[in-house]
Amino acid sequence: MTERIQTQTITVNGVNVACHVAGAGKDTIVLLHGAGVDSAMLSWGEVIPLLAQHYRVIAPDLPGYGASDRIDGEYSLPFYTDIIKGVIEAFGAAPVILCGLSLGGGITLNTALTYPELAKILIPVDAWGLASKLPWHRFTHWYTRSKLNENIYAWTAKPWLVRWSLETNLIGDKTKVTDEMVAGIQKLMLEPDAGKAFLSFQRAEITPTGLTRDLSARLGEITQPTLLVHGSRDAAVPLKDAIAANERIPDCELYVMEGGKHWPQKERPEEFANAVNAYLQRRLG
Repeated sequence: MTERIQTQTITVNGVNVACHVAGAGKDTIVLLHGAGVDSAMLSWGEVIPLLAQHYRVIAPDLPGYGASDRIDGEYSLPFYTDIIKGVIEAFGAAPVILCGLSLGGGITLNTALTYPELAKILIPVDAWGLASKLPWHRFTHWYTRSKLNENIYAWTAKPWLVRWSLETNLIGDKTKVTDEMVAGIQKLMLEPDAGKAFLSFQRAEITPTGLTRDLSARLGEITQPTLLVHGSRDAAVPLKDAIAANERIPDCELYVMEGGKHWPQKERPEEFANAVNAYLQRRLG
C-alpha cells in the first residue's frame, strides 16, 4: 500500500523535516502524528493511501521523530505550530485540511487558533488540548519530571510489555496487535534518546495545576468546520472531553469509533478514512 508514498525533506526554521507525500487532489490534507515513539508512517501509513485517492496528502515526521531532525532546544506546542506553518507554506498548500492525532491534534488546534488562515477544516483525533487537565494530572506532572520517565523506554522495551501497553492504551481489538507491530515499536523504543522529544514537550506543557497553554479555554474561538474523531475507550483522552469539546467548538461534529482507544485510525484505517471522506465530501461539496 505504501508504494505511492514519496518522501521529501524540506527545511523549516533551520530544521530538516521529512514529509511523506501522496495523491494529487485539489485539496490538501496534512496529517500530524502523535508523541512517544511515533512517526508519520507509523500512525498514518495505512490511512495515507486511502485518503490519497481523493486528496493530496502530506504527513510530516515532527522534529524529534522519524527521519526529521532532533533539536537541542525545547519541544513545545508553539515550536511545533511554527514548524507546521512552515511545512504548509513550503508546499504552497494553504488553506489545508489539518488532521492530527493526540499531540498532532493539539498542534492542529493551536495552528487553527494561531494561524487561522492556514486551515480550512480541522480533524483532531483523540487530541491533546481538549481539556484543561490530564487524567491523574498531579501524578502525571510529577512523573514527567521524574528519573523514571527519563529512562522508561529503555526499561520497558520488552516484547510482552510493549504488547501489554498497546492492548491497554492504544488498540481496542487485541487481534490487531501483531508481532510485527510489537517488534517495530520495541526497536523504536531502544533507539538513542527515543523519548527525548516527548519528555521535553511534557515538561514544557504540563504545569502542576494544568496545561501551559489551555487550548480548551479557546475552543469557542475556532472558526473552521471541525470533525472530532475519538475512540470510545480512550483512557488518555477520555471520550467525555471530546463530547464537551464538541459542544464548545461552534461548527463541530463528533465521530466516535466504538471500542477504539488512543490509536483508532491505526486500528481501523478503513473506517477512519470512510468517516473523513464522507465528512469532507459534505463540507467541500
